[in-house]
Amino acid sequence: MTALAYNSYRNEEPLYTMIERLRHELLKITEHKSFCDRDVVELSQRLDAYIVLAQRQKSGRSEVGAR
Repeated sequence: MTALAYNSYRNEEPLYTMIERLRHELLKITEHKSFCDRDVVELSQRLDAYIVLAQRQKSGRSEVGAR
């Protein structure tokens, strides 16, 4: 996850709320754009980053850059 995405999460809405919001946005945008569209890919990558953060938090490794 990028530092920007991590800081955005820490300063705004709860993690799972953010994941759900991005998931709904992704579903909506793919109704009229291709999966290869730059906007779709970028949104998907943002969603992936938050999902990875949630998985790390669940496993107890919430620090940025943990692998």
